[in-house]
Amino acid sequence: MNRKLGTSVLTLATLVALGLTPARADKQSPEDVIRSTAAKVIEVLADKGRSTDQKKSTLDGYLDTCCDFETISKLVMAKNWRSLSGEQQKEFVTLFRQYLVTTYGDNIENYKGETVDILSGRKEAREDYTVMTKIERGSSDADLLVDYRLRLAPDGEWKIIDVIAEGISMVSNLRSQFQEVVSQKGTDELLRRLRDKTLPKSTTTGSTSAGA
Repeated sequence: MNRKLGTSVLTLATLVALGLTPARADKQSPEDVIRSTAAKVIEVLADKGRSTDQKKSTLDGYLDTCCDFETISKLVMAKNWRSLSGEQQKEFVTLFRQYLVTTYGDNIENYKGETVDILSGRKEAREDYTVMTKIERGSSDADLLVDYRLRLAPDGEWKIIDVIAEGISMVSNLRSQFQEVVSQKGTDELLRRLRDKTLPKSTTTGSTSAGA
């Protein structure tokens, strides 16, 4: 994603997409999902009583409640998804989830008091829904417009499948990076790079970009 937008803001935007959705008996609207998720994420990020590792653990523990990682994986891989075997598809979903955690989790402590304001929503093709938000930075920096695309999961709950910051889609951006690797080196090389990127830092070095 565009680094000019700032790691703190991008981390907040992405962690909202990878964040916490509290369990509720009644079905939440897409706006409710983003609103409650943002509130929970900000609560964790702003908690000075928690260590960085504790914050990561809390956020990681709730990832699958609000994000459809299988759908995100299919969207990112596009036509290359079918070239993976069943086992490779399962591995990719696992590695891709951890890749996002590793990429954005390292910026958790860059949070500087940003807040999320729900602006509006609209229906999309395939019965998806987009929630438009503004991340208010409360400083001389300009506010950031972020859209979250959601899709109804088989369990009837809205799940986030993309985050678009200032018109830049996380899915499209990563699809371009991954496609470059696949076209030059193949899907086995992409999986190998993702394995490398998701190893503990003590055992690997280099950029967090799988396209590097």
